[in-house]
Amino acid sequence: MTEESNQIVAIESDEELERSAVAGAAAVERLISDRNNLRNILAAHERELAASRAAQESLKRRLGVLHQRYIELGKSIISQLQQFDSAMREAMSDRSESQNGEAASAPDANSQFDSNGLPVASRPNGRNGHHQVRGLPIEP
Repeated sequence: MTEESNQIVAIESDEELERSAVAGAAAVERLISDRNNLRNILAAHERELAASRAAQESLKRRLGVLHQRYIELGKSIISQLQQFDSAMREAMSDRSESQNGEAASAPDANSQFDSNGLPVASRPNGRNGHHQVRGLPIEP
């Protein structure tokens, strides 16, 4: 009977050993599968990150170009405004000089512009409501 019980224990332990080996092999296969899935996910994230960085660099370059264009546009507008101001001052000065030449006998109180071609404002001098003519302040 002892031989029979030893055989039964041996059969049971062989079966247990085989089941443990199969379970271990299945666990190793699951671990390998999980590792491969994680590698694939990591590779996808790395590709997304690289694409995101490339897009960010492209946006930075485009923003820099846009910034430079706005600066150039601002400079151009300022230049045009300065040219317009100069032309207006010259036209007003020419007009003022031609009016001074035509009406040399007319008093300065009737002049609408000062010697710089700027409009003048009249202010009361306090004597019977009469006004005196003064030029507007000139910006520096």
